[in-house]
Amino acid sequence: MKVRLGTRGSDLALWQARHVAGRLAPEAEVEIVVLQTRGDRIDDVPLTGVEGKAFFTAEIERALLEGAVDLAVHSHKDLPTENVPGLDVVAVPGRGPAEECLLAGADGWDERGALVPLVRGARVGTSSPRRQQQLLALRPDLFVEPLRGNVPTRVRRLREGRWQAILLALAGLQRLQLDLRGLHVRALPPGLIVPAPAQGALAVQVRADDGALAALCRRKLHDEDTHAAIAAERWLLQHAGGGCNLPLGAHVTAQDGDGHGDGAPGRFLARGFLGAGHPEPGRTARWAQARGGSPAAAAALLLARLAQPGATGSGPLAGLSVALVGSGGEAEGSRTGRRLQQLGAHVRHERVLELEDIDSPELERLCAELRPGDALVITSRRAVARLTRTGCVQLPAGVLVAAVGPATAAALEPAGLHADYVGPGGARGLAATLPLARGARAVFPCAEGAGHDLETVLASRGVAVERVPVYRTVTARDPDPEAAADVRVWMSPSAQRASGELGRATGSTLGPGLLFSETEALVAQLAALAAARADRALEPTP
Repeated sequence: MKVRLGTRGSDLALWQARHVAGRLAPEAEVEIVVLQTRGDRIDDVPLTGVEGKAFFTAEIERALLEGAVDLAVHSHKDLPTENVPGLDVVAVPGRGPAEECLLAGADGWDERGALVPLVRGARVGTSSPRRQQQLLALRPDLFVEPLRGNVPTRVRRLREGRWQAILLALAGLQRLQLDLRGLHVRALPPGLIVPAPAQGALAVQVRADDGALAALCRRKLHDEDTHAAIAAERWLLQHAGGGCNLPLGAHVTAQDGDGHGDGAPGRFLARGFLGAGHPEPGRTARWAQARGGSPAAAAALLLARLAQPGATGSGPLAGLSVALVGSGGEAEGSRTGRRLQQLGAHVRHERVLELEDIDSPELERLCAELRPGDALVITSRRAVARLTRTGCVQLPAGVLVAAVGPATAAALEPAGLHADYVGPGGARGLAATLPLARGARAVFPCAEGAGHDLETVLASRGVAVERVPVYRTVTARDPDPEAAADVRVWMSPSAQRASGELGRATGSTLGPGLLFSETEALVAQLAALAAARADRALEPTP
């Protein structure tokens, strides 16, 4: 049987075509026909700006329908979820690795980086909305920028220094056997970066009326287990309301080593990720997972969990219980708690402190004395409440109002103030990036005994800080019960002291307690603890 196999001309597409041709021999004599697709012609525009259905496959499918070729092999994740009338996907070969692979130059790699081993603020290249959203959900400090081109082109651009890191499919790298010497290479597990539906799999397509070729392809190429998993992942994509631009990751695998037999309710594990703003505006990015007795059942449960509001308990910190110890969830730590919950941790707020206002008549005078180019710096919502009560909401023109984070910035609005600048996280981050010139002044309403990070960093930049205590913390008379947790985090030195006065634990299951500095630093510490616990769980029992 003579067969014309249509394919794109990229190195990876040609590998796929030759792989299929080799598997069909000697029953079929295969001629490879290279066709150019719209995706190949438009390679300098982000996918979100141009991509539609069949962006990489339409021309090949047209050639099949017109009889110019007899067979096509596609990267399965490039195919639309709807079949083209007159064409059938007749074989899905055994899947390659589905994982993502991180490649980084020496200037971008940091083994100690939180969750992803990259330096803070690294520039990462990818045009995939799914990859972009997962990277930013894991590491909000990263700068994720569009990157197009075939696999060798992307690696070359990384070497040229246009980006500090890129994210690619591991299957493509393994199939091409590229020279990656001089680069840091790390495969990322599906529980961290969830792959695209059908990633690592191929699709073999023929005309619907070509029964002989279809039968040959099924006999020589088809793997039913792979097909069932891929079908479940693509069903999820279709029913999540998405196409190629939906920031959805889905991966279904059989868990043969977990004690479940064939057909057992939990044999198949489906992992998923859905980006921010889906399935409705205002929703945060989230991970989820579900088990089922078949790939389809696991995918259906996963879809329901991705759609439900609130924390899912899945993500890179899943299974980790964290007690945030301070003055309570509403007063402090709620933003941090939400961030940890988004990453899968179980969070409990434990109140050991009460807050008392301090009379501070000098605050209004100091605010009135500020000049253009000076700043009022707010690092807590409690300080915002005190500003409202003192009536110090009228600032001279040109005075910058700075907030430590989005929650504090939002709290300023009812007080009649607008945050001109919102910091990247924590007092140190705010002080390091605050746009103040040397010689400027900053008024800092804060807690009595608050840390000196903000003043230290601003002083190093030549900015004078007027610290004004407006409230104090005291040990709670009626504290919350002590929370059992893998990790205890004191949200302030005063919370740590209050715990000691109450005779409470100074540590937790995974070691000594942690003293909070800023949210992303805490995420890094928790990620390291979670990884260490996972490594211990894999050690053989003596």
